[in-house]
Amino acid sequence: MYKEKEIMKRQLDLSVPSAFDYVLTTLISMVDVFAISFLGSEAVAAIGAMTSVIFFYNLIIKSIQVSNNVIVAREIGKNNLNEMKISTGNAVFLTIIAQFICILIILIFGNLLPRLFKVSYICLTYLYIRLIGSIPYAITFIITGHERANGRSKQMLYIRVLSLILNIVLDYIAIKLNYGVAGVAWATVIIEFINMILVMISANKTIKYKYNKISILNIINLAKHAIMDRIFDRGSKLILDIILSRLGTFQYAAHVILNQIEAFANDFCYGFGIGITNNVGIELGKENKGELQIIKKVINKVINYLTIIIPSIILLTSILLLPILLKESQALNIAYELLPFVVIYAILMPIKYKYSSIMEGMKEFKFTAHLSFFVNIIKIVLAYILSKYMGIKGVWLTFIIIYGFISVILKNRIIKSKIFDI
Repeated sequence: MYKEKEIMKRQLDLSVPSAFDYVLTTLISMVDVFAISFLGSEAVAAIGAMTSVIFFYNLIIKSIQVSNNVIVAREIGKNNLNEMKISTGNAVFLTIIAQFICILIILIFGNLLPRLFKVSYICLTYLYIRLIGSIPYAITFIITGHERANGRSKQMLYIRVLSLILNIVLDYIAIKLNYGVAGVAWATVIIEFINMILVMISANKTIKYKYNKISILNIINLAKHAIMDRIFDRGSKLILDIILSRLGTFQYAAHVILNQIEAFANDFCYGFGIGITNNVGIELGKENKGELQIIKKVINKVINYLTIIIPSIILLTSILLLPILLKESQALNIAYELLPFVVIYAILMPIKYKYSSIMEGMKEFKFTAHLSFFVNIIKIVLAYILSKYMGIKGVWLTFIIIYGFISVILKNRIIKSKIFDI
């Protein structure tokens, strides 16, 4: 019983600050959307489309981060602290190169985006300014993951809280001074530079920025599968956003706002899952099967609570925020019709992330990449068909079906591994 309490404490120490850190990251984007909502649904739709694009080109750094997190957790379990420091330094090098490539692609094809999404060209103003902060954001993201794996989640959370407060202040100033979309974008870029400086100072003694071919290859071998997984996932969401943007400004604006609210829960679960991945990785590094079974009990207990807490919070938050964020009655009514689907989707989130996080801790990136490929093809086709009959509600119904399906597949895979009797 004592050991279970000890592991529960460690799991919460790893997961809770990490979860809130991801929520605050999303909240910074939500603050942008909230500020821009004062400019009307057209601006919300335009910036919502570009937020989807930004999420897509950031998928590579998320893949590098989670791959490096697994390596770092294993090295901590083995007490190989020097290898851990070198791994993260090389992860930073990789993510800088990746972001340069993404920036170049966006600059080449950016002019196609307004026509693709059928939104105002003001979207490009927001996107191109945000690109300036993409490399600082990437560096911050990798280092933050490293620090969380080293038990410094609270320090990273404090930095994120400070950033959120500054972003709210800067966005308010931008809107009050009539700087519009450009001002809001610049506010976020400034915050990304501040974040980078603060986390680099915090992690100065725990990272070695020294090129190491073996570390690079280790990260790439894991990240290549994680990248494919996220390309299929984010790519399908991007395609779905294009489909939704063509259903009309009010419908798409309603979807953007609800998607932002849902993103809080999704990122909370993802961040919480990072803690699960790290904990599983540490114990696999120790090769302690007894503690792995205790971790299984701890994870199940926590996730059961989250399946009640998260949808309840989403429901309450939506009821409070929707009338504020959606100015036109047409968009607001559509959002209310979508709300039950969003709540059901939120119930499945913790379950899905429980299984996917355990799989990542087991280094099962190849399996999840293959699964993601097939599942996201099904998701696009099913969403397109259901949207023809149910509109945006058909797309959210698809999200529910897919999350349930993924959870079943991942659970069976974990059971077959015989590492967890989940």
